[in-house]
Amino acid sequence: MDQEKYDKMLKRARIKRRESINRQFEIDMEKYQKTLIYALKSVKDQARPDTWSSAHKNCFRCSIGKGESEKHIRKKFERYLEWRKLGAVVFTELRLKDGSRPDLIVCLNNGSVFIEEIVESEKEASLLIKEKKYPFPIRIVRG
Repeated sequence: MDQEKYDKMLKRARIKRRESINRQFEIDMEKYQKTLIYALKSVKDQARPDTWSSAHKNCFRCSIGKGESEKHIRKKFERYLEWRKLGAVVFTELRLKDGSRPDLIVCLNNGSVFIEEIVESEKEASLLIKEKKYPFPIRIVRG
């Protein structure tokens, strides 16, 4: 076999190997994106660094005062318990980089993350602003 044919054969083999590695990487990445670890990393990336702590996961917190009614707090706790019973990881009132503080951030075992906002008397315009501002899909729960 002459050198030129040998070099072409080696080049084709390298290209095939690189394509195989890239395919395997894409498969592995797709599997990783469907895990709870990926979901938690996504939340961490959006949380304010000075307030982030993985110890906050699955801890219930609320603001008692003029900002939240007792009905709102109870509904938030009810939704928190529901998600915990289903095995989800939940953050309550986690401060995000953009300054927002959603009621619940829910991380599921399949890697998906979404926000639940408990709404009693909030105006539609306020909800639309939150929907644009929040880094994850938002679900509205009527109080």
